[in-house]
Amino acid sequence: MGYIKVPKVYEKLKKAEELYLPVFISAATCWGKSAAVEYYYRRKATRILRCINGAINEMPTVGKIRENIVVIEDMQWLSQEESVQYLRKLLYTEGLQVIMISRGILPSAFALDDIELGFVRIFEKDFAFEETQVSEYFEDKGILLTPEQIAKITKFSKGYVCALHCYATRIIAGEKISESLNANVVRDIYHMWDARLVKQWSEEFWHFALCVCVFERFHQEMAEYITGNKNVSAIIEYCREKMNQLWIDDDGNYYFRPEIRGYYLWKRDLLWTKELIEQNNRMAAEYYEKMQDVPNALKYYSKAHATKKIREILVRNAQNHPGVGHYVDTKEYYFQLPEEDIAQVPVLMAGMSMLYALMLMPEKSEEWYAKLENFENDKANSRELRKEARTRLAYLDIALPHRGTKGILRIMRDVFNLITKGDVVLPEFSVTGNMPSLMNGGLDFSEWSKNDTYIARFMGKTVEVITGSYGQGLVTLALAESGFEKGKMSSYEVLSRCSDGYGQATHGGKIEMCFAAIGIQARQQIIEGWLPSAKRAAQSFFEKARAERAEYLYPNLEAFEVWMSLFSGNNEGSSTYIDGTTDAKKKFEISDRYRQMVKIKCLIAQNRLYEAMDTAMFLTGYYSSYDRHFCGMENELLKAIILYRLGNDQWKVKMYDTLKKAQEYHFVRFVSIEGCAVLPLLKIIKEEGLKDIHQEFFEQIYEESIRVAGFYPDYMRFIPKESISLTKRESQVFSMLCAGMAMDDICRELQISYDGLKKHNRNIYKKLGVKNRAEAERKAARIGWVYRG
Repeated sequence: MGYIKVPKVYEKLKKAEELYLPVFISAATCWGKSAAVEYYYRRKATRILRCINGAINEMPTVGKIRENIVVIEDMQWLSQEESVQYLRKLLYTEGLQVIMISRGILPSAFALDDIELGFVRIFEKDFAFEETQVSEYFEDKGILLTPEQIAKITKFSKGYVCALHCYATRIIAGEKISESLNANVVRDIYHMWDARLVKQWSEEFWHFALCVCVFERFHQEMAEYITGNKNVSAIIEYCREKMNQLWIDDDGNYYFRPEIRGYYLWKRDLLWTKELIEQNNRMAAEYYEKMQDVPNALKYYSKAHATKKIREILVRNAQNHPGVGHYVDTKEYYFQLPEEDIAQVPVLMAGMSMLYALMLMPEKSEEWYAKLENFENDKANSRELRKEARTRLAYLDIALPHRGTKGILRIMRDVFNLITKGDVVLPEFSVTGNMPSLMNGGLDFSEWSKNDTYIARFMGKTVEVITGSYGQGLVTLALAESGFEKGKMSSYEVLSRCSDGYGQATHGGKIEMCFAAIGIQARQQIIEGWLPSAKRAAQSFFEKARAERAEYLYPNLEAFEVWMSLFSGNNEGSSTYIDGTTDAKKKFEISDRYRQMVKIKCLIAQNRLYEAMDTAMFLTGYYSSYDRHFCGMENELLKAIILYRLGNDQWKVKMYDTLKKAQEYHFVRFVSIEGCAVLPLLKIIKEEGLKDIHQEFFEQIYEESIRVAGFYPDYMRFIPKESISLTKRESQVFSMLCAGMAMDDICRELQISYDGLKKHNRNIYKKLGVKNRAEAERKAARIGWVYRG
């Protein structure tokens, strides 16, 4: 069988030859690096030098080298200074072309040379066979496969020629294309690597690789703890620079390339006993426990079958409030506990009640509350356990999210009396729910805002005693947010209260309250047109959160940052954010609400209106059943905007109902901050009559919306859908093109010929005013055109 030319590699080598540029080739073992160079320069005189034990094996006098091409093999091992200088001399010798082949990355010693000489870089992905080369490879082997089979093999193998060899060997032996064949090919590759690599690596390296391969992400401190090796940094650098096996993510965590990680896991299962594997898992669990990473600690204690430790962690976790307690993340472990065991521990019963409430299962939550209540009343239980049950009941009376705030002032007074008498010592509360808000915090405090100054004066002390350190800055910030939302407090007073509240939370309070302060401050600054100031303050807080390792805030911090970017018309991060946010209909718990609301705004900004409406409709049930008035009003407002953009007249009903509800609380700002997104709707409402909406209230919203729209004209910019007249068949084709389907798949799905499909494509491109598929897909995303036939 002859060599199959790989176009990308060939083109880069040709460019390097024409311009006499050095070439640096980097790819893992068995990608065909040497074969490609040998094939390309097969008719030219070539000198091959190899790097062994850090040095180039022979270094002939540069002026006496007769060949025009010098190939340096295994450059990943190069470290000796004399050899480095020799190679540099070769690079700068006129009339000599140097080809450097390595499994690792370019050594830092040659970084400046790369800049000065302009190395032509050939990467691993350039060697990957595409469907054309894969088909040619199998034809040369006498194997005839369908285009669909070729496509599947190409995708699974990633064009790796060794994998194709393993496929060919097994297909010739009679195996059929299947998932079983894929699995066998993977094992064949592992055996191939094993024969080639195992003798090259030290025992120290193997111990490191087998210890850490089980983790998707790790960092140096963790690797040192689990391996017990303080020399880990050197091994990590070896993996990265010499072998290109380790990559690093944006957070500074290391991770093995997926293929190599699979190989090490396979090797680990072959070499390690069950006891060794459990010991490694336990070391990992201990590390995660030390770092307060509850979900991962439980994951690896479970792998180590450490049931006692699992129960201990679950009890400890249930003592935390939902803001820092990993309830939903660890639900599978709670559900594995026998109910009779849970029923003997008040903390676990309270934890189950909270868990079900967070999962939108209030009936189950109340069942566990009733069991806890019965436990507290059962005199057969010890005094200490009954007191613990009483404490947990008092906590749940205030903290259960589905109960809302109805009657909560009376409950708080009763709990305050219990605390002052010493009958209970409450665990800490989080009134923010890790949100950049108090109104939309652990509970909905819209009703309190009606009498905010009265409640602050007569209940402020009670609330701060009950909430403990989480209450530092609470009253100050609650008044600031209430005043802001009503639009009745001056900008200076809102910002002053935010500053005071932030300071109170910083000294003796919690970082969660600082986040709420920044959230209120940012909204006030945005209303005033001071977006850069809001972003600077937010960025400063983000750095504080990272310094304090407040990882439980990161999801909402990301959402907050994306939300602010919408005001500048920057939608670039929206797609990434949307893709990284779970589908609410598949998985939702109440702490996701802020992220989901920002997701709806991102979808609107991208004109993905049906998706935005789907998410908003799902959230309606939660907001209604859990008495989330503030979120509910904001959600209804977004639904009105979506309906308006879809051309559905029901937007007027939504808009009137939202304004009437907002009028009850005199909430102005959640409407006016939407600026140009809501202004067209308000104009029509004004022209057609206000009905039950008070003139003064409406005018305040209307005038402020005009002002905000002037500050941020590109916020959630409305792009009216263009009139595009496609036939039904063209619409079907266009929909499938936008869904990323391959041409062959579209032909099969619609049962049309390839030429027929090309004709439809030409007609579609002409009607859209574009030249190709990529432009058509971009225009579809821009105008929100989606076929829904």
